[in-house]
Amino acid sequence: MSKLSLFLLSTCLSVVVGAQTILFPIQIKDKWGYTNVQGKMVIAPMYDYAESFYEGYAVVALNNQPCVINSANMRVIDTGLYSSIQRFSEGLAKVRDYKNHQFFIDYEGNQKIVVNDAYYDARPFHNGLSLVAQESEIHETKFGKDISTLGYRFGYMNKQGEIVIPIGLDDADDFVDGVARYKQGTKFGLLDSNGKKIIEAKYFNIGAFHDNLAIVDAGGRYGFINNEGKEVIKPIYEFATDFSEGLAGVMIKGKYGFINADGKLIINPEYDAVRPFSQGLAAVKVQNKWGFIDANGKLKMGYVFDNATMFSDDRCAILLKRRWGFIDTTGRLVISAEYDAVGIFKDGLAEVLRGKVSAYVNKNGTVIPILR
Repeated sequence: MSKLSLFLLSTCLSVVVGAQTILFPIQIKDKWGYTNVQGKMVIAPMYDYAESFYEGYAVVALNNQPCVINSANMRVIDTGLYSSIQRFSEGLAKVRDYKNHQFFIDYEGNQKIVVNDAYYDARPFHNGLSLVAQESEIHETKFGKDISTLGYRFGYMNKQGEIVIPIGLDDADDFVDGVARYKQGTKFGLLDSNGKKIIEAKYFNIGAFHDNLAIVDAGGRYGFINNEGKEVIKPIYEFATDFSEGLAGVMIKGKYGFINADGKLIINPEYDAVRPFSQGLAAVKVQNKWGFIDANGKLKMGYVFDNATMFSDDRCAILLKRRWGFIDTTGRLVISAEYDAVGIFKDGLAEVLRGKVSAYVNKNGTVIPILR
């Protein structure tokens, strides 16, 4: 049903489209439809492709042409109008017509923004801004020679179609909470939504913000910044994981421990690998086996798993003898390890793969039947 990551199914799960209705895209033979959490087929398999619902609407393909439906399976954007349609974000979806012109449309299909033909692409809106790319000639020196190649420069457009952050960035991300990562040359910095550089491009990488802190790579040493650009934890660690539930994994002399948001070492470095905390527990690895500790560093589940992830919806995927299953927060195996790949639980269901067959399971491991 969906592509595999290293060991987890990438989730294309559910969305709340009404007060209670939750729909999941599902494939039956060669057609896609939508089921609810009880396994009842709400939208019959009739589409060549189906994405998750966003903001109450889903992009689907009929006769290999994209269109948009609502949760009642009414086509709000018909086929034949556009060659591609992106998901809705902040009430707008980017479309491309058959003459290669780009627009942003609203839920009724009205064209609200005409994207300048000079722009190669425009991403969904986040924090009121869309990241746009423009093809550009890039000059650089390699091996003592000046080389010109075609590449892209990036800037940001508002909902009036105006460029408010000039195109000229070598790369950039969507805005989240008023901040976006950008790249200039080989280094990364941070921008605010006015285009002001909160941090000049000086880091080799900047991660996403978690618990209001982001990992920075200062050239093989890792620390953390806040969204004001302040280096609140100096880059002194050999590696680091994202903050979660007030703690972050850090590597010291080849072993992982955990620090708090003040940089204080809370759990001593004695693990070969760690996952971020979730629901009060973190998976930790010792001598090729994984167990779980609490926020005080106390071992709560022994080192019996071949791999382990993070808890979501009171369930955590674990690997036993090359097969994936799920445990609960007490360590009880609630879904037997029999799957080749699994997704995370969300809204009571997880996607699982066995051989070439994908399905959804509930939190007890029951395969959700597709009721005709």
